[in-house]
Amino acid sequence: MSDYTTKDAVQMAMDGNASGFQSAIGDLLMDKVRDAVSLKKVEVASSFMSSDSEEIEITGETDGDQEVQ
Repeated sequence: MSDYTTKDAVQMAMDGNASGFQSAIGDLLMDKVRDAVSLKKVEVASSFMSSDSEEIEITGETDGDQEVQ
């Protein structure tokens, strides 16, 4: 979790503290990325191996030499 808030980043920008602003924004964005990845993990885990799988229907003519995979 970031030690910075958005308010801290804005204050650093207003004060002219470029390195502090860059660090705060980097930390805030990394927190958002971590949250998004965690949510995606939960979504994938809940849908993985679910019973709502789609059936695939193959149509067309074959001459019998093709393999169905």
